[in-house]
Amino acid sequence: MRQLQKASVYLTMTLILIVAMESSHALENDSETLNSSEVLQASVRVANFMEKYQRLPENISAGNRSLDCASYTYALSRVLRGSRTVEYRTVNSPALDIRRISLKLSRTQYTEITVRFRDFTDKYSRCPSTVSYSGGKIDFYNTVYLLSKIGRYRYQKGRMPTYVYIRTPVPLNAYRINSQTVDSRIRSINSEIRKTSSLIKRIRIRIRTTGNTRTRIMLQNRLRTLENRYTYLKGQLRYYEGLKNSPWYVPPSLRTYLSSTAYCSITDPNVVYLARELSGNTSYSTAQNLFTWVRDNVDYSFYYRTRYGASGTLRLRKGNCVDQAHLMVALARTSGIPARYVRGYCRFISGNWYSHVWAQVWIRGRGWVTADTTHSLNRLGHVSNWNTTVSRVSEVLREYRL
Repeated sequence: MRQLQKASVYLTMTLILIVAMESSHALENDSETLNSSEVLQASVRVANFMEKYQRLPENISAGNRSLDCASYTYALSRVLRGSRTVEYRTVNSPALDIRRISLKLSRTQYTEITVRFRDFTDKYSRCPSTVSYSGGKIDFYNTVYLLSKIGRYRYQKGRMPTYVYIRTPVPLNAYRINSQTVDSRIRSINSEIRKTSSLIKRIRIRIRTTGNTRTRIMLQNRLRTLENRYTYLKGQLRYYEGLKNSPWYVPPSLRTYLSSTAYCSITDPNVVYLARELSGNTSYSTAQNLFTWVRDNVDYSFYYRTRYGASGTLRLRKGNCVDQAHLMVALARTSGIPARYVRGYCRFISGNWYSHVWAQVWIRGRGWVTADTTHSLNRLGHVSNWNTTVSRVSEVLREYRL
């Protein structure tokens, strides 16, 4: 009898263990999958995020999972092609090579992009940097935005769109404030203040001289409106005058050092995107971030003159002193920091003399600060790989063409 009881207990415990293991396995399998609704909800958040902040989100919540951008986009591509559940899969993300586009894509075209993106990722376990389709090519950044827009439409409307309009969600620059706009607004507000003040004086005179009660009441109401307007304009003027004292404000005489040139494209979306990612609280901290990134991420390569310009140097992550200066100048200018080139004849730590090119950035309160990114020991405002005392500056340039 006791043996039967023991056997019964063992059998019961075994069954409980089996059920627990199966439940655990089921939960594990469930956590490895995402349903279509979860992915489509995530697409709404991603599309809204990219339109608001004009960059890719770092992490994307889908169900109870946090996905990276590549894994999310792959899951979305499968959902858009009819999958009700998607097995979670980690895929590698390509290096960003953003292209500015403005397109109207038909259902056939965006379906082709979706299928090719999905198939490539299935095959290579990484997302493609560009997707070719019948109308041309689309890069990864814009593909994420495109598929997210489609997913948002499907989630909100319950069907796929006939057409999708897409414009690359990257701004034209990374300015914190536009100094020219500040000056323009100050002039405009001062003009409005003068007009409003003149009207207030005239109405006060009319109130004192009029004998008609109804007219006086009407004028008094008008006067209160103008006085409120005057107070508002004064507040706006104080705000914009305050911006002129900001470290981001650039005096008119230096704005020529903010423009784009042949080898220094400040509207290149990859340059703008990186500049926004590296933006600090002040112009100086931003310049430090930009300098450090170029110094640490762009390898020095010896050759004469320019080969790649700012855009190519950023893409290839290599360049000589001229091309590194192009990239540093482009990043600074698109951030709203005046930057220029300096060409000189320098004595390097080896003892040899060479012609050399480096960048300078203008920081409010500090003036022109040297930014030579060609050596790992250099810092913003400090050069270690050549002797600044005996080296000679040949020329200072807004644009470098060689």
